Amino acid sequence: MAKDIIGDAFAYTKDSIAGDFMKVILLLVCSFIQGITLNLVPLLNGYVYRIYSGVRPAPEIDRWGELFVQGWKMNIVTLLYMIPAIIIAMVFGIFAIFPAAMGAFSTGDAGSILVFSEFFLGIMLTGVVILLLTLFMTMGLVRLGKTDSIGEAFNISAINDQISKGLGWLGYIGYWILLWIISLIFIAILFVLMVIPLFGWILALILLPIWNIFVARFITNIYEAGD
Repeated sequence: MAKDIIGDAFAYTKDSIAGDFMKVILLLVCSFIQGITLNLVPLLNGYVYRIYSGVRPAPEIDRWGELFVQGWKMNIVTLLYMIPAIIIAMVFGIFAIFPAAMGAFSTGDAGSILVFSEFFLGIMLTGVVILLLTLFMTMGLVRLGKTDSIGEAFNISAINDQISKGLGWLGYIGYWILLWIISLIFIAILFVLMVIPLFGWILALILLPIWNIFVARFITNIYEAGD
């Protein structure tokens, strides 16, 4: 199973760009526009949406208006999933007490330490909630791509069944850990490339949107293991 999920993701990515220089250019355009608009024009997200649908071979980059709408569906689902974490952060006043907490850490008096402890507890609890939500949200986003229904992205029962029938929760979490390890290797490669003037930076910029294809297919493979 591991070989299928990882190997297929690499093959899918390679086949999607092999001999198609224009697709690489369009991926860069989508990534650049999404970046400079701070995700308000989420064209790259829209392309990931199409990969999540399970289409093979990799979809073309066209119908830009549709890409925009699909990207915003991804944004909306992500935001809605993160609402519980945002509420917890607000309850603990993480955003409000951040400056005080940092000051408390440096002064060290009892009252200040209490402020810092509350801040630290809020950060830890929020982080745990984000991790749990992300496990469901990721499969929810794939389900969104496959059903084109925002409501289905929150069908927790169906998502749980999909994971349970496929890799199982331990297997699913294991693949997430594996993806993080691969991501760390990829980041290390980017840092090495960025040491090289100009050419290294250009190559790093090209690799970033291609990496999104790999991750999207990797996650889709995890979901489809339960089909």
